[in-house]
Amino acid sequence: MIRFVQFEEKYIPQMAELLASRQMKERIRFGFLPERYENAEETAKILREETSKPFTAGIVTLRFDEVIGYLLYEFKQNATRGRHVSVSYPSLAIKEGEQSRLVRLMYAEAGAEWVRNGYFEHVLFAPVGNDPIILELLEQSFRFDQRYAILSLNSYVAKSDGTARVNFREVTKDDSSLLQKMAPWNSIHQAAAPSWSPLTKESIDKVRKEYAGLAVDDESTMWIAEQNSIPAAFHVYYPADANGSIVTPENSAHLAAASTNVEMRGKGIGKAIADYCLGEMEEKGYKYIMADWHTPNPLASYFWPKLGFQSYMIRMVRKVDPRISWADGI
Repeated sequence: MIRFVQFEEKYIPQMAELLASRQMKERIRFGFLPERYENAEETAKILREETSKPFTAGIVTLRFDEVIGYLLYEFKQNATRGRHVSVSYPSLAIKEGEQSRLVRLMYAEAGAEWVRNGYFEHVLFAPVGNDPIILELLEQSFRFDQRYAILSLNSYVAKSDGTARVNFREVTKDDSSLLQKMAPWNSIHQAAAPSWSPLTKESIDKVRKEYAGLAVDDESTMWIAEQNSIPAAFHVYYPADANGSIVTPENSAHLAAASTNVEMRGKGIGKAIADYCLGEMEEKGYKYIMADWHTPNPLASYFWPKLGFQSYMIRMVRKVDPRISWADGI
């Protein structure tokens, strides 16, 4: 017999054991994940950080007095998603050997509170290495939304065949106007089939302003590929902070944005700039590159894994029909 109870601090040591065990299993498939979080003392720190966030709660599953699963969640509201509930990567784990159906039971238990309080969008960051958990979530009508992946630079093999005739250079402070012109490339592609992500004037203006700032951003590193003085592609990188992150390896950088000129695609330019930039990042001392992409984007979903990026985490989303708040058949 199992029972669900509200999260309390006293359960963290046992929860940390479950998360450490999960990390150990994930690392069998994804060796680049930090080994230190196979230690329950370290995962306990992660869980305490998660539970200290504003508007965070959770449930714990007990068999007698033993913790066999937990689900932590945070109530959020922002301009992008509105009111929603977010379950972060460390916030879901079950004991090794337990049926994956436990994930569904915990979701049903916690989700009843979410819906009752008007939170109809549920966002969950799932570990890719645990196929049964992914399947349980899919069968609960969650869908894939965003993939997160890592590339080991040590094992990277250049992909370009040398036919793309482009020159590469780092962005300078004089490139602000040029960056504003390049800014919509990704957004325009994401608005097309089959991604169909809405593209508004306000969103384009925001992206242009952000890209213009890259010209004077001391933290970012950005390269542009040019062909006959015409911008053909770009990559933007930031250092990734591994401190306190259960997924970020040491000496990692985040590939924050990358795109190829819409009129120049299909000519090998994407591979060429990837080869160049990844080589430069390795020269700078980085060992891993982290990237993410929208799963309905067919080009990204094909291109980045082909380069060698391994997906270790996936954002899954479910939107509950808000009519359930009143249409209960009574």
